[in-house]
Amino acid sequence: MHKVSLPGCTATPFGSYLKALGVLRLLSDQADSEARGWWEGETFTIESSLEEEGIAAFFLERYKPTPILAPWNGGSGFYPKENTEDNYGVTAIANSADPRFAGYRKSIAICREIDEVAAGKGADEEERKTAILRHCRNRLPDDAVEWLDAVIGIESDGSLSFAPILGTGGNEGRLEYTNNFMLRVAALLIGPDSRVPARELLENALFGRRTTALQCGATGQFDPGRAGGANQGAGISLDPKKYSTTNPWDLVLTLEGSVAWASGIYRRQGPSYRSILCSPFTVNAMKAGYGSASEKDDARAEVWTPLWRGRIRYAELKTLLREGRATLEGRAATTALEFAEAVCSLGVDRGVDRFVRYSLLKRRGDSYVALPTGTFAAGYRSDADRIRHFRTFFEDFSQSKLPRGAEDLRRGVDTAIFQVLLIGGAARIRELMQALGRMVRRAITTSDTRLPRLRLNAAEWLNACGFEVPEVRIAAALASIYTREAGSMADNLLRGGPGFAWVGPELPDRLTAVLERRLQMNNAIDGGSNPLFGRCVIHPADATSFIEGSVDDSAIEDLLFAFSALDWNNFDADELNDSCSSRRGVLPVYAVLKHLFLAGEIRIGAEPKKVRADGRILPLLKANRTEEAAQIAVYRLRVAGFRPLEVDYAGGVDARRLAGALLIPVQSGKSLARGIFKEEEREIHEPEFAR
Repeated sequence: MHKVSLPGCTATPFGSYLKALGVLRLLSDQADSEARGWWEGETFTIESSLEEEGIAAFFLERYKPTPILAPWNGGSGFYPKENTEDNYGVTAIANSADPRFAGYRKSIAICREIDEVAAGKGADEEERKTAILRHCRNRLPDDAVEWLDAVIGIESDGSLSFAPILGTGGNEGRLEYTNNFMLRVAALLIGPDSRVPARELLENALFGRRTTALQCGATGQFDPGRAGGANQGAGISLDPKKYSTTNPWDLVLTLEGSVAWASGIYRRQGPSYRSILCSPFTVNAMKAGYGSASEKDDARAEVWTPLWRGRIRYAELKTLLREGRATLEGRAATTALEFAEAVCSLGVDRGVDRFVRYSLLKRRGDSYVALPTGTFAAGYRSDADRIRHFRTFFEDFSQSKLPRGAEDLRRGVDTAIFQVLLIGGAARIRELMQALGRMVRRAITTSDTRLPRLRLNAAEWLNACGFEVPEVRIAAALASIYTREAGSMADNLLRGGPGFAWVGPELPDRLTAVLERRLQMNNAIDGGSNPLFGRCVIHPADATSFIEGSVDDSAIEDLLFAFSALDWNNFDADELNDSCSSRRGVLPVYAVLKHLFLAGEIRIGAEPKKVRADGRILPLLKANRTEEAAQIAVYRLRVAGFRPLEVDYAGGVDARRLAGALLIPVQSGKSLARGIFKEEEREIHEPEFAR
């Protein structure tokens, strides 16, 4: 057995991938049934009884082209009104005496005898196409029917269904694949032309050898870099109708490979596949997850091409492709996100190392391109389980009536989900929650949309986001605020609720507005304690980071809206992995003010005392009169029986950020009291949360 590398058959573009499948299929069916193929990196490799020269000789001397034809299409070469050039491929093959074309000649003759073909186009074009296809299925030889199975099918209601990778029944806009196939086969193998050196072009197509004999011709969606048109591909063209140069063997072997890819297309795998015709590893397109993604993208479908490292025969590959699907919780994946999730959950056929994702996008008028949008490694990733739970509850919210602009933000969530599945890790989980937060914020602060309840464990998701990140801790502490008197933090974010207060130009202003609203609601019912209890309290050093502006405000706000939708009912702070070993100091001015805005009691010895917020503090801070606000706080604490130290409480801090920081629930022990109370006065207790 000989191992032959095929540098001309690479994993991208899509046409090159299909070319690799075509080579393995043809060698196995016509030369060596024991031939095996696999991927080494991005290059396809063959092991067979034929060495490199033998493979080239096979295609030049013994290769029998599959009868690839579509007599139902205009431009297919079967109709008398088409010009001589359009009919050349059909005529050349039909008149050839070469034994290799016997099956092709027979198929062409049968198609010409079909009444609907002889009569030409009629009034009801759909009915005519269906009739031609039925005749072809009933009368053509098996190798031609294999092509029919790959390109088109007839639904139970009589309608036609098309394989996404082959356009609409073998044509793409004005480009007819089958006639181009016959034209190139004729040019390469019938009546050799010195301008079309078949061997040189074949060695370029298979072995990547250099050639100066590329031909002018269309490639369709299979190779976007050679799609044709002005200034497309290498060189500059002043003629917008002129095609780019291409290797005629590429289209020939690509269409032969499409038979291998989609020959099981007519075999149904469940009702969920009807819209995409059960094409192997094909799902509904997602307008996200690639750099040029846009809401206006018009995509026919997505194709995920498998790459494998094990050496397999064509029969095994054929089984893989005919059964080619990804399963998710016992059902077939029908969207790109579901497919990615299944790939991460080992829900794909074994032996696949990775997938190349292609989106079949409309990019050139009415024509499509197979745009490669990334490589996705197969194999289990723990984040896939988390994403499955996330998507279960997220779908309910995203399918509700959302305000204008929220749909674009939903695409951002889809992209973030895809990145979590592709790469994983805490940074990607944070990006996902931030994307969710942006969408939730747009929905609940600009409309009457209710806040979604994701029913996701808060502690688990905080750890997944990386609780060692200060933005995560601050957002979590804010999102966990709840008291009976003033409700939850979520009530302050929801425009349709009585506690809505998320107003102001920047995050510190909005936090201050919430703090004022909660105090007003608490005072209205003469609540006993400050309505600032949080299930998740953090070190006061994080508040210092906020005051000093060393954190990302936009990230905190995004995460706050996302975390407000988590399930806080059974929150257990002990489950958090707070691995932040370095704690900065606490600003004295913040510490003295925060003692007036604690939800709990301050205990000196055995005597607990409650200190209520002073209504003068926030207006003074908003007016940038920090020292006066601190003086009031010191006076109130002394009246309550405490003895704050005589220190400078001005500090030169940003008063707006200082005011907003007073809303953040923090640990009220020695870390907060240190520096403003004597040692014996630093024991501070929070009341047990009343459910």
